[in-house]
Amino acid sequence: MSQRVHIRSFSRWGARAGVITTLALLAASSAAISPVMTGATAPASADCFEPSPLAGGARSNGQVRVDPHTERLAEVPTVQARLAAGSVRIPTYINVISAQQLSAKRQAKRERQAARQIRVLNRSYGGRSAADAAQSAFRFSLVETRFVVNAAWATMGYGSAAEAEAKAALRTGGAGTLNIYAADIGENLLGWATFPQQYSGSPTDDGVVLLTDSMPGGSAAPYNKGDTGTHEVGHWLGLYHTFQGGCAPQNDLVDDTPAEKSPGYGCPEGRDTCKADGLDPIDNFMDYSDDICMDRFSAGQTSRMASQWATFRSGG
Repeated sequence: MSQRVHIRSFSRWGARAGVITTLALLAASSAAISPVMTGATAPASADCFEPSPLAGGARSNGQVRVDPHTERLAEVPTVQARLAAGSVRIPTYINVISAQQLSAKRQAKRERQAARQIRVLNRSYGGRSAADAAQSAFRFSLVETRFVVNAAWATMGYGSAAEAEAKAALRTGGAGTLNIYAADIGENLLGWATFPQQYSGSPTDDGVVLLTDSMPGGSAAPYNKGDTGTHEVGHWLGLYHTFQGGCAPQNDLVDDTPAEKSPGYGCPEGRDTCKADGLDPIDNFMDYSDDICMDRFSAGQTSRMASQWATFRSGG
């Protein structure tokens, strides 16, 4: 069974909830998985899936157990030098799944949203979203926006048979091709993603699932500027949450993201939950802040993504 990581969730109704809930995660064999870094108890394995902090859902603080062999392979210090900024172009397919045939007007709107999502990804990964944001090696090329009518797939839940069926039917390309599945996903979720190291064991499962209305211009405010896509693609490229492992020294395995005890919600500027140097990185794309507050990757994160790419995705 695949290891997936991260869940962002959302509710269209009500005010912000003050309690973080934990969603049930997929169980898997932990024979090759090391104990989780100090912090919250982790499942044996999980996808990256995002619950909302609004009433009816909460972004999960799902910590992920780390395979030490995977991490050793990923920490190759010379990889970033070999992957210059903007040097990797990722072919991307966006599958817009609906229960009924969309009208020509609505389909045109979804096409515009898909194109804007790609622009958001290129702005974010190109370091153009903040003056001091790091520029990564990655840029995204939209190969095709597909419109798929399937009532079961349109409301797919995390780890559901509908998700598996949709991916088996729609996924295109190899390890280096990004497949995004946009649907009215269930359980108040904003999206989820798979990690690079999972590809070899479960290639069909690879990709990113998004709530369609989290794409730019959708109705999922304050998560409708496209940064759920940025965040989930970060997991697809090998990043953990900034709050992974809490205040433990290793936390997210990136040296230049300050430790953070728990997810940041809203836009809590000046928040500082750990004794280590640095305020919580609430403006980082791998936290749980509102879209308008997330505007950067760190240099360490771009290096990690480059090494994960070289190790797990560059061959396909």
